[in-house]
Amino acid sequence: MNPDTRIITDHELDTLRRLPPLAQLEPELLQAVLQDSRLTFHPRGSHVIHPDLGDGSPTLYILKQGRIALHVPDAQAGSQSGEAEMELAPGSLFGTEWALGQRTPAYIYQAEEDSFCWQLGPAARQALEQSPRVWQWMMEESWHSLEQLRSRQARDREARYLAQQVLCLPLGSLFRREPLTVRPDQRAAEVLALMASERVGSVVVVQDRKPVGIITETDLVRRAIAINGGQELSTAEIMTPHPITLNATHTLAEAAMEMTSRGIRHVPVVDDDGILLGMVSERDIFMRQRAGFGILSAPIEQAESVDALVPIVAAIREAGKGMYLQGMGAVQLTNLISSLNDRVAERILHLIETAAPPPGQYCWLAFGSEGRMEQTFSTDQDNGLIFVPSGPDTVEAERQQYLAFAERVNMALDQVGFPLCKGNIMARNPEWCMTLDEWKHRFTRWIQSPTPEALLNASIFFDFRALHGDGALAEALRDHLFKLSQENTIFLHMMAKNALTAIPPLGKFSRFNTEKAKQNTVDLKTMGVRLFVDIARIYALKHGVRATNTIQRLRLGGQKLKRNQKLIEADIAAFEFIQSIRMRGQLQPRDGLDPNRIDPYSLNELDQRVLQESFRQAQLLQERLRLDYRV
Repeated sequence: MNPDTRIITDHELDTLRRLPPLAQLEPELLQAVLQDSRLTFHPRGSHVIHPDLGDGSPTLYILKQGRIALHVPDAQAGSQSGEAEMELAPGSLFGTEWALGQRTPAYIYQAEEDSFCWQLGPAARQALEQSPRVWQWMMEESWHSLEQLRSRQARDREARYLAQQVLCLPLGSLFRREPLTVRPDQRAAEVLALMASERVGSVVVVQDRKPVGIITETDLVRRAIAINGGQELSTAEIMTPHPITLNATHTLAEAAMEMTSRGIRHVPVVDDDGILLGMVSERDIFMRQRAGFGILSAPIEQAESVDALVPIVAAIREAGKGMYLQGMGAVQLTNLISSLNDRVAERILHLIETAAPPPGQYCWLAFGSEGRMEQTFSTDQDNGLIFVPSGPDTVEAERQQYLAFAERVNMALDQVGFPLCKGNIMARNPEWCMTLDEWKHRFTRWIQSPTPEALLNASIFFDFRALHGDGALAEALRDHLFKLSQENTIFLHMMAKNALTAIPPLGKFSRFNTEKAKQNTVDLKTMGVRLFVDIARIYALKHGVRATNTIQRLRLGGQKLKRNQKLIEADIAAFEFIQSIRMRGQLQPRDGLDPNRIDPYSLNELDQRVLQESFRQAQLLQERLRLDYRV
């Protein structure tokens, strides 16, 4: 052994004597161990032990200083999993399963920072094996490590199963033929003949290439053939009008949940402009292993109480984390999480409505990330309520009833895992429980007097989406918003100016500009995702894009302002990547830090480069905004 490496002081020897299992050794065995030990240095990111790096001389280590993280090997990727299984504290002995010669190491041991270890050589290992008590301790540690590995592998299999069953393919990727359509003025007999010849169970009734109705075999039997001479009826008379539609970017999982919750078997699929692209049926989903969807969605619909939803929400989040670790894209996962959260909120509203019905017609609104269908693993409540009073004299009395209703809903959402909003942006607040005219007046005031507070409110409330109740109320409010914002160029100018205050965290002499006061991190929500969200919102308001989702807004808004298609796709890719890194950070939070904050230099080299280019793409998008509004 090189004597220069045996840098163990008397103080360190005394420390080693106190560590398990060394404290259990007889003096002569302990002396043999210490004489065959040396201090080793392991720089940050290096592997101390790796299943593929064994050199035929397995050994034991005791961590003296630093942090060693245990990662599960990823056999499919040929590397390690992104999430650390555990971290070792100074004084920990590790490498027992390797040193005992039972098998290759169960984990990859990686230095998370510059670390020093005492390495015990072959003679030390032999000395340890001569002590029955130490031998038992090492065997227990080794088997404990194996059990942890088995548990992790079982969780991974379950997560992989869920990810496969959920089928995150977008609906737009499924179509291989033009959808079967008919006109509103065609006769039922023609529709029946067409469906028989094409061997399909449904057709879409279209007008100007947009779906206005749907006709199924059930419709034909019940409404046409069962009526004497019913085959002479027009499609408009027998169709189901205003069919539920999904966007081409929605996943098969979302389509399955939509069908299950609404009791339907066919859903037309449209593009961002509402043009029909195709039809997805229950059979289509079944052919792609639909059975797995019930794991996530069915328990929500079956819950008979708020208490029953608590474990369901926890299971959804755990399943979501598993899906992300198994490779589901961040955007697809946020859509799925938001869709499931919608189902939970709708179930709560239904349960509370049943127990204590509100006085009349209303619409429950979702704001912020929920309104944009971009909820991540860490989310709170942002909601409001539009109600229709029975008369001008009953507004205040009925408002109190809606506030009591909203209080129960907000508290129930908090109970199941959606914390109360710290800013009190919730329907139980009288500020956000208003009639349609009051909401219109509030939006008008913000737009006509764009104070900093008004601009902040716009960034939250203008991303609203109808979640439950009469959706026509929300769309009437959106029409009012579009009319106002397009007539007030000063307001859009001020929104653009406000959006440009967020500067991408790119360093002048390094890749990233981190905040030293925040442990050298960057906030991927306010200095990353927000860069795209704010600009997408401005162009959506300017061009009347009804979508609230940021990706849809970037695409449609970019097309409206004639932005180069490659730049639009680059905008979307950059947004998706930042969102992905943000979600990864939420799975590995740092003590005392906002879960949206990450240390960019903790990423691997490739991810650092892509993140840097994503921020540069945000700069390009900001430059376009600056030119359009001369800010």
